[in-house]
Amino acid sequence: MAEFDPGLPSFRQIQGFIKEGQEVEIKLLTQDVLLGQIRWQDQHCICLNSSDGQPMVVWRHAIAYIKPQNGDYGSRALQTIE
Repeated sequence: MAEFDPGLPSFRQIQGFIKEGQEVEIKLLTQDVLLGQIRWQDQHCICLNSSDGQPMVVWRHAIAYIKPQNGDYGSRALQTIE
């Protein structure tokens, strides 16, 4: 089993969303889209607080992508280097 490496950029990006309380969109491989705030993450799952305040645990292997909602990327935006 792979260890959970908090030094990876993906971990830091998600931690930034948690710290800033950023609303995110999580698209699943099933094409379902979830909206809410990420509460925590571990090596297998992410916990999302949905818009109605209910916590939802999502398995990482089911996620296609995670992106900030409403185009508000805050200080954690990914930047393109040319």
